[in-house]
Amino acid sequence: MCKWCISKIMKIYTHTLKELKEIINRILLKIHVLPFITALRVLKNLEINYGHFKSVYRWESVDKQGEPVPWFSYPAIEYLKDIKLSGLSVFEYGSGNSTLFFSKHGANITSVESNVKWFNSISKKAKNYKNINLKLQNNPDKLVKTINENKRKYDIIVIDGESRTRLKCSYIAVNKLKTKGIIILDNADWFPNIAHYLRRKNLVQVNFTGLGPINPYTTTTAFFLTKGFNPVLFHKRKHPGSI
Repeated sequence: MCKWCISKIMKIYTHTLKELKEIINRILLKIHVLPFITALRVLKNLEINYGHFKSVYRWESVDKQGEPVPWFSYPAIEYLKDIKLSGLSVFEYGSGNSTLFFSKHGANITSVESNVKWFNSISKKAKNYKNINLKLQNNPDKLVKTINENKRKYDIIVIDGESRTRLKCSYIAVNKLKTKGIIILDNADWFPNIAHYLRRKNLVQVNFTGLGPINPYTTTTAFFLTKGFNPVLFHKRKHPGSI
């Protein structure tokens, strides 16, 4: 059979299949079944494709494959996965699976933690990862100033961890950020005063609001971008649940 004939048949088949799907959808909608099917598909995307069920089952922030991801909103996680993180410098106030995530993607990360038990847990996991410098500091004032232990500036600074120190952390973070960097404020919806301060420092706030690992509620992870922020992106990466 000639190539033209095969091409023509395939076009007819594709068009017929599309029309058939539309007819089935109209029937399902008319008998009120389509909303339930759609809800189940959404549930599958969240619980399976994003790994939400696995994160709750294991009670840790992981994706579908069980790999560590930050305990951020899913939209924020997906954006970070789109960025080429290899070679970037990261400072975290508050360690966790985000520490492992940044390491896995090639970043050089320094993380300070105040909770001894959690620090020990992450330290054990971090033995299998590279470029991680974990610090334990349970004195609130010293914890905030840990970022000043060297003169370097960072591409990404994450403000997480203890609620009582986050505002003071933001005061120092703006001076330790590179001209093409990001400050990530987790649970930004809980800390409008910090968000207001960072905006006053000429950082552009971008909110990533949605569901995230483990939790049954939505949260906002806010990225505060410098005016010169221009990351290298993976444009062809397929997102969970996309078509």
